[in-house]
Amino acid sequence: MSKQFVKVALCQRSADCSKQENLRHILKAIQEAMRRCPDLDVIVFPEYSYYEPHDAQDGLANAEELDGPFIQALCQAAQRYHVNIIPGSFPEISGYKIRNTCPFIDRKGQVLSRYSKIHLMNWNGIRESDFTEAGQELSVLDTDFGRIGILIGFDLRFPELARSMALKGVDILFCTSCFPWGLEYASRPDHWDILLESTTLYNLTWVCAANQFGQVNGERHLGRSMVVDPWGTPVAVASYREEILLATLDLGYQQTIRSRVGTWESRRPDIYEL
Repeated sequence: MSKQFVKVALCQRSADCSKQENLRHILKAIQEAMRRCPDLDVIVFPEYSYYEPHDAQDGLANAEELDGPFIQALCQAAQRYHVNIIPGSFPEISGYKIRNTCPFIDRKGQVLSRYSKIHLMNWNGIRESDFTEAGQELSVLDTDFGRIGILIGFDLRFPELARSMALKGVDILFCTSCFPWGLEYASRPDHWDILLESTTLYNLTWVCAANQFGQVNGERHLGRSMVVDPWGTPVAVASYREEILLATLDLGYQQTIRSRVGTWESRRPDIYEL
């Protein structure tokens, strides 16, 4: 059963460090988030918050198992602070490639689920599929504060994914990302904003997105971690810096919006082509 009020922390940071240094910064951010809000329900980090590989060799050299040092340290932190953690994604070992994997860790320090990024970014000079194996399953899970779905980065550009999770009854969509400014075309903060806001409007669902900022592997990430309400209104937005963004999500307000807007009742799945 969902809580009415869900307290979240989005920890925006730059992962331009070694794995050991990134982990130290992540644990420090968890401590600081809990100091600011001791009754947090969930803490969220960006995509590749532990380490962002730049090619196949680098990815394999720094990949870990799900029970490796990174996730074990986060499980201990979740248990210590009694808080759910979405630690962002990490390079998970998968044969001759890696998976871009984001687990969900509950308050007891148990890994409830893991999601491997489905849509790999082969665009703008990046070919993620050269060294990454695509995931094959949606991430929808029941937590102690509600049913949630998880997306990673480029997944935002595929509305079918968020809609599929919304149809399965998610209360909140979490996106963990290292969304870049863009090199080939004009800068893309407008894309980030529009994608997040349209996802909320299409699905009448809270969206919480934690993004990296700064230079990582020669690519500049734009920050702007954001919480958007079911009416498409950003209620909290981070600046271009390391920042902990706190927000309280009112799921009662979400139900009010859903009851007043005919999005769900007016759907025509008998006509749509998937």
